[in-house]
Amino acid sequence: VFECATAAIAARALPGRFTGAVRGLHPVCRSSAVIPGCFLSGFNMTAARMIAALCCASALLARAFGADHVLPAPTSLDYKWISLFTLNLTWSWNRPENLPPSCVVEYFIHPVDHKKSNAKTIQTYYSDDYLTEEVPSDWWELSVQTTTSCSGWNRSQPVIKTITRPKKRVELVKDFKCYIDNKSPNCSWIPVNPSTKVDVSYRYHGEKEEGFKGVQKCADAYWSHGRRGCFLKANSFLPVLVVAESPTGIASFEAKLVIGVTKLSVKEEEGYLSLAWSLPAVGQMCTWTYCLWYKECNKDIPPQCYDIKGNDTKTIPYKKCCEYKIQYNLTTTAHCPKVTSDNSKVTTYGNTMLCIQTNMVAIVLPILFCFCVFLSIYCFNRNKDILCPKIPNHFEIKSLIRDKKPQTGIVMPEPVENTESVIAIPNKCLYEA
Repeated sequence: VFECATAAIAARALPGRFTGAVRGLHPVCRSSAVIPGCFLSGFNMTAARMIAALCCASALLARAFGADHVLPAPTSLDYKWISLFTLNLTWSWNRPENLPPSCVVEYFIHPVDHKKSNAKTIQTYYSDDYLTEEVPSDWWELSVQTTTSCSGWNRSQPVIKTITRPKKRVELVKDFKCYIDNKSPNCSWIPVNPSTKVDVSYRYHGEKEEGFKGVQKCADAYWSHGRRGCFLKANSFLPVLVVAESPTGIASFEAKLVIGVTKLSVKEEEGYLSLAWSLPAVGQMCTWTYCLWYKECNKDIPPQCYDIKGNDTKTIPYKKCCEYKIQYNLTTTAHCPKVTSDNSKVTTYGNTMLCIQTNMVAIVLPILFCFCVFLSIYCFNRNKDILCPKIPNHFEIKSLIRDKKPQTGIVMPEPVENTESVIAIPNKCLYEA
């Protein structure tokens, strides 16, 4: 903008004589795109040289500060599968001669149209796991760009490579999980098609540099309750990458790590229940998240989650007249490999029978007392003449005494002697021998 403005001012102010003055200037000025606009003729050479010098300075500044360099793109981009889920990507790159030796070059790897995270490396190769659960496709594209933090150098154009899986992606297993409580983790799954032969291999996370050597077969296969299973050879408390392979395709994923629930102890403390758990068999240095849900007097309490490390305890409010039914599960926090547990069985604490009996007594006793009072009143009213006879007044007493005096002229009845009748029967004796 500055150069063109200068040239425009010169063209308007001094028309006619500009060509000769420009010929003696620096080649950069003569070759600059702004100078031809300044080539005028028929004017004073001193003024023309001054304006041409301004144009030259503008052109030189533009060359020094205007344009950035672009890094060369990688070449010879190629790949190979070093296992059924690990890809090794390689490329070449030619370093520019004018790139300062102190400039560190990085390569930016980006999976096109997939959510897998980007990566950077300073090497001309890169290895990573591309599981079928992360990249749900049989082919995809990877782009590689050259970048640097040095000023004046822009990143290169991306070079794209199409990646194809070694086998077709198919669903072979469901609900794959590994119990890692023991030294030999026990993995089991539900086969999608029980008649299909499936070989299960695994590798612990972080061993990709070993390639196929790091992949091991799952040993001691078994069948139980509709699930197939096998045992891993070691327990390193690391994420387990699994590949299930059949004659028709593969499925690769990260196994779900599971532990048995730890034992819960419940103790009453001043209106609260103190909850304490035993330490898990693995990950004892990790912080575990315990999610707890329970019923209080058959009322559901919303779930609560606590981060617990070591022998920490948690408390919940406690009502003596309530029965508590407690369940929980646990999982590791973000700083440890993801491990979960199944839901625990119900732990019961407290008894409502004592409170029910107390309430019954509190209800029945008043009713019984009222009934007894009512019955007493009824019986008293019914027999009040006996219990509380009427006392006569003194006039009635005098009349009663007067009536009890002996009376004259009374005829007494004549006594009559008692007799019995006997009937005699002839020719009969009273007693016979």
